Amino acid sequence: MTPLAEEIAGTSVVPDVVPAKLAVATGAAFAVMDGRKLLFSEERQQLHELNDIAAYIWCRTEEGAVPDAVSDGLAGLGVSPGAAGAYVRDALSEWCRLGLIVVEDPAKAPDHRHQSIEVAGLSIRIRYASGALARLVAPAFAHLEIDAAAGRAADLSFAIDAVGDRFRLLAGNHDIGTFAENEIVPALKAQLTADVLAHGAYSLAIHAASLARAGRMLLLCGEPGAGKTTLTVALAQAGFGYAGDDIALLGPHGRVAGVPFAASVKSGAWPLVSRFRPDLEAVQVFRRSDGQDVRYLPPAAPVASTPLPLGWVVLLCRQPDGPAGLAHLDRIDAMRSVLAEATAPGQRLSAAVFGLLAKAMAGADCHVLTYARLEDAVHELGRACA
Repeated sequence: MTPLAEEIAGTSVVPDVVPAKLAVATGAAFAVMDGRKLLFSEERQQLHELNDIAAYIWCRTEEGAVPDAVSDGLAGLGVSPGAAGAYVRDALSEWCRLGLIVVEDPAKAPDHRHQSIEVAGLSIRIRYASGALARLVAPAFAHLEIDAAAGRAADLSFAIDAVGDRFRLLAGNHDIGTFAENEIVPALKAQLTADVLAHGAYSLAIHAASLARAGRMLLLCGEPGAGKTTLTVALAQAGFGYAGDDIALLGPHGRVAGVPFAASVKSGAWPLVSRFRPDLEAVQVFRRSDGQDVRYLPPAAPVASTPLPLGWVVLLCRQPDGPAGLAHLDRIDAMRSVLAEATAPGQRLSAAVFGLLAKAMAGADCHVLTYARLEDAVHELGRACA
């Protein structure tokens, strides 16, 4: 009797992608005897003993469950999504090799482990180690998905591989590091952001939230904790077009586009944001490298991806109480605030890019927004950005 799957998390012997539709082969039989799980192959005249996880995978497959559903079932029993996907993939691969299960319809087997997205004009391909891992990570980037079948080659490629109960992030052939399950989305987003800034076509990257309104772009600037992300989500729910909560790019044409990753909502803002987006409570919690617990909230409507003329620059100033108000901000002071948090390619601001920014800001209204209540801030900006 061979101890098949006594340790299923070993090397996968066949497919990189396990087919989605499998069936138990004729002549394969499962039985439990004296509390031990046995699998018999009539063709090979072999008896295999399964551990509890392998027995679960076999029984669910015999019931007709697809691999992703089996992985979900293991995750529901307390196995981490990454490990669950690896167990299912390795067990099914071995049973395919032994002829204990067969592929019913390989031509129609979808690949759930790849995601193609577009950010700042770059086509990006992400490969996940398993369907379970894809279901954990991919929702944070689903609003950026493009059709991989359209034939466009990827500008950047990433992979996330399971390493025990941790995950290794690869950017091309470069090993970024290994991360816990609750760290992998922040790590991927941070690397995507770094690569967008390294490879994107732009003249100046501005640390600001961005929203579209009436054919122009609104930039929200401010110190960390000023409420940029919270206010951005609230404004998007009030009819502004979501373009990004962290970085905006000034293009060589003098127009501004956001980098529309899902809004990174920190734990302190969850009660506020939930008033505007009740679905936030169902979003997975992750831990950033700075120790902050965050939820990545995709926009409720399609992103505003078209570069637009700069219409407004608003410096946020939160206060403990009192009414909200907009005060005029001198354009030169506003430009200083923008440049203090901006990055140019090559880390050096050229005279040409300065001129481009000056021209873009010449048509912008600049304000300081002082506020305590989020609803008041939304009202003030809705009125000012008509």
